Amino acid sequence: MIRYGKPSGPLLSHKQAFFTDNDRFVAEQRRLAAIYTAQPTRKRCKCCDGAIGAADFVKDGIGYAFCARCGHMNGVHEDTAAFCAALYTEDAGKQYAKHYSAGDREAYAKRVRDIYVPKADFLLDALGARETAAKLSYADFGAGAGYFVSALRSRGLNARGYEVSATMAGLAKEMSEPVTVHVLDDTATLAESVDADVISLIGVLEHLPDPRGVLDAIRRNRRIRYLYLSVPLFSPSVFIEMAFPKVMHRQLSGGHTHLYTEQSLGWVRKEFGFDLDSEWWFGTDLPDMYRSILVSLPESLRERWTNTFAPSIDAMQLALDQRHQSSEVHQLLRKA
Repeated sequence: MIRYGKPSGPLLSHKQAFFTDNDRFVAEQRRLAAIYTAQPTRKRCKCCDGAIGAADFVKDGIGYAFCARCGHMNGVHEDTAAFCAALYTEDAGKQYAKHYSAGDREAYAKRVRDIYVPKADFLLDALGARETAAKLSYADFGAGAGYFVSALRSRGLNARGYEVSATMAGLAKEMSEPVTVHVLDDTATLAESVDADVISLIGVLEHLPDPRGVLDAIRRNRRIRYLYLSVPLFSPSVFIEMAFPKVMHRQLSGGHTHLYTEQSLGWVRKEFGFDLDSEWWFGTDLPDMYRSILVSLPESLRERWTNTFAPSIDAMQLALDQRHQSSEVHQLLRKA
């Protein structure tokens, strides 16, 4: 099964702070970039562990290199324990949680409904060709505040989550969602031992210090039959961000120190023993372009720009999605 496109309206409605608080987000982006560039130089590809060379380009002061073996795009510094702590677990993860948490039940339910239920429904549609989805068990890694767990449970599924930020897991508990806190270094051990038919990594693989170790642990866990993942991709959004250095960068900044490509995802499947079952290509490249231009315009032109460009965003984005040039892909992988 292959699917393309997704309406941008719900996402834009949840990301208004990206428009109104641009300067604050840029300052945070540059703070994290300074931490990242202070880390040791990366020598090996995060996807295939092949040797990587000098940077192919520099963005926001950070060098990036494409792996000649698997096509993955790597930041040229290591995702050290210190860098990951600054991102996800320092002060119980409160800083990171600011970008992803919803403060009350109504807002939480809306985020689940608008953003995460479509992901759950895609998974159910994909599994439905082979399985009775309700008979399977689900483990969501990097569960955050439990949004995807909530979406799965709203569909009557047996799901629980695992999260490294105590703040995020605490919000999940407030919303009565089963999310357990664990130490970041224990992710691979947990993946190797978790008792679930389906494991999900929704916007998580790119944040892991050792994604290869976690993928290998999933491969070794005989209980797991499916891996459902979503990753950010090297896409037109990167070029847009380079053209607008004073606008908040969403695709390649902060915890996104490396980006997958269709080629490097193929390497993942081949090395770790997965077959591609289903995929869903959609992105926010055109919403990123719309936002970047909007916040750069004088106030007198912003409404005119919105009226000119916004009605065509989804149609233009779909053209990129259908060419596999979008900023994100969801894939259901089945163990070979």
